[in-house]
Amino acid sequence: MAIPLFINKKKGTLRMYITLVITIILAVSLILSGIFFYKKTANILIENQKQQVMKELSQVNQNITGQVNNLDYVNALFVSNTIIREAIEPSVDDSRNKLDIEKQMSFLLINTYMWEQNYINGVCIFQSPSEYYLATSGPGTVNIKANQDILQSISTSDPNLNIKMEDSTPSVLYFVRNIFSSYTGEYVATIIINVNKNTLIDFYNAGIGREWFIYLYNDEINLITDSQSLPCADEISGKLDFLNNETYLEEIDAGGQSYLTAAEKLPNLDMTSVVAAPRNQVLEKLNDTLRTYMLVLAVIVTLVLCISIIISRAVTRPIDNMIYQLNKIAEGKKDRLPPLEMYSEFNNLADAFNHMLDKLDTYYKDNLEKQLLLKNAEIKALQSQMDPHFMFNTLNTIAWKAQMTNNPEIYQMVISLGELLKANVVSKDFTCVKLEDELRYVKFYTYLQKMRFEEKISVEIQADSSLLHYKVPCFCIQPLVENSIVHGLEPKKGKGKLVVNVIKHKDCMEILVADNGIGFETIPDICDIRPSSDESHTHIGLRNLDRRLYLLFGEMAHLKITSTLNVCTTISFKLPLIVD
Repeated sequence: MAIPLFINKKKGTLRMYITLVITIILAVSLILSGIFFYKKTANILIENQKQQVMKELSQVNQNITGQVNNLDYVNALFVSNTIIREAIEPSVDDSRNKLDIEKQMSFLLINTYMWEQNYINGVCIFQSPSEYYLATSGPGTVNIKANQDILQSISTSDPNLNIKMEDSTPSVLYFVRNIFSSYTGEYVATIIINVNKNTLIDFYNAGIGREWFIYLYNDEINLITDSQSLPCADEISGKLDFLNNETYLEEIDAGGQSYLTAAEKLPNLDMTSVVAAPRNQVLEKLNDTLRTYMLVLAVIVTLVLCISIIISRAVTRPIDNMIYQLNKIAEGKKDRLPPLEMYSEFNNLADAFNHMLDKLDTYYKDNLEKQLLLKNAEIKALQSQMDPHFMFNTLNTIAWKAQMTNNPEIYQMVISLGELLKANVVSKDFTCVKLEDELRYVKFYTYLQKMRFEEKISVEIQADSSLLHYKVPCFCIQPLVENSIVHGLEPKKGKGKLVVNVIKHKDCMEILVADNGIGFETIPDICDIRPSSDESHTHIGLRNLDRRLYLLFGEMAHLKITSTLNVCTTISFKLPLIVD
């Protein structure tokens, strides 16, 4: 009974796949291009907004500095006035009454810029909490009790300008500076300028963007242009991390949204200024554009879906014919595909299929023969392997015989050789061993070499004891020791010395193998070392070790060679500190 082999109705048709692929490719392309455009444009807009925020911060800081300088100018204006100075100097006998002094203060005050712009409510000069002079913009604009409380909070030895707030007068900022005698340098009075906080906020609020806010704060005061944003401002100030910089620019999440935040410390005023702008405000118009783009995308995908159905029908019609012919071959009614001339590609496919049928029997025969040869090779390889337990038992027997005949050198040599062979077997199962085990293998190997060369070679092994429990690749030091002996010390005339040193660094260990052998005339490039018929005269072991270390730990583990001809050669590499 013939069975059609080339029809599976459970799977989707090629026509469906072509339609879906064309539609998906176009849709994905348009979506990706839209995402790219959105991301790129958003990044540009955000960067521009960040620059605008930084520019606004710079302008705010200039305004703050300028206003503080203007207020400090008022201080200087009052202090430099002869009438006021003589009234507060204890060494000057001045008979002017308080009213004359306050008139002079008012006269000076009304001629200042800050007074004209209604920034200043009044000025108090205190010689003591109960002795003071007052100039105001009108009755009730200055709270004497609040000024007296501010006076009590200021040290009389502080020469700096202080900015204070008082809970009883939340709409007033107090700019305070101590006055010292020009004769003795001692404290004589304190001048307190009462500044209208709301007028100051209105000045900062002019010209900033919608939903932006400016926040000035220190441990004692906070000044914000939008009182509703105070919780967000407090949250942002708690997340500021200036590190070693005085200027900060970052996106900070606060109050459920992200703010582009610029901040700068003002050390002269012991304050921090912050300008914050909502990040989503920048993307509002871009999001509207994206919604329009998605609507256009849906229309385009629908049109492409219709066109792809038409194209897929035209492409798959000759495939249906080929499936029909292949089913005939599967049923045994035909042994070859007829020419398919609708498209040259399908005709080439038919020729290739017929050629495959011709070669199929030969392929099966060749493959079967290869399988038999491989099976025979595996059997021979298994037969040729020696049981390692038999080898260890034999070496132990030889060691026992040497010990029984009182030959300690042969006993120790056999034990060392057995340990090296055992380590070689273990290394096939474990990539890394403890450093103390690796150094023990090195000691076994150098012991055997010292027995061979007798007094010609001396070996010294130094290792930080805190590194002994860390893991290193198995047989990562022994090849370097072998290279030093074979290529450095063995050709050397006279005695030679080999030093293995393991040094601990902050986050890694460094292993150095040094000898005073013949050295290198030209230090080789380890990566270019190639095996030769006489490997005893090459450094192929270095290349293999270097490659193994690089694959395990990357660039840091590459071998480094330094050599002075006939003086000293050192090969070193670094490994990370691995416990498990």
